[in-house]
Amino acid sequence: MRHPKDRSAFNDLVYEIVKAIPRGKVMTYGDIAALIPHPISMDPLAYSRVRPRWVGYAMASCGEDVPWQRVINAKGQVSSRPGHGPHVQRHYLEEDGVVF
Repeated sequence: MRHPKDRSAFNDLVYEIVKAIPRGKVMTYGDIAALIPHPISMDPLAYSRVRPRWVGYAMASCGEDVPWQRVINAKGQVSSRPGHGPHVQRHYLEEDGVVF
């Protein structure tokens, strides 16, 4: 699978979007990816197939200053994060005011 040519710039865009998600709200990886324009060098259809995964890669390496818990999977469910089970994300979301 191809990766963004400038992965750092792509990740920064992802983190900027995630930091703007208000407390009590969530977005999916696909929602976030849809806000980032496709690279000029890449076919838009091909990009639409890989962009949520690219967001997932970015989120897997985000710092503690990024509210990672506000990003959920396409099924609307919490996911595991490296070093944490899904119960940790659910706990943080409940603290944010998300009702399950």
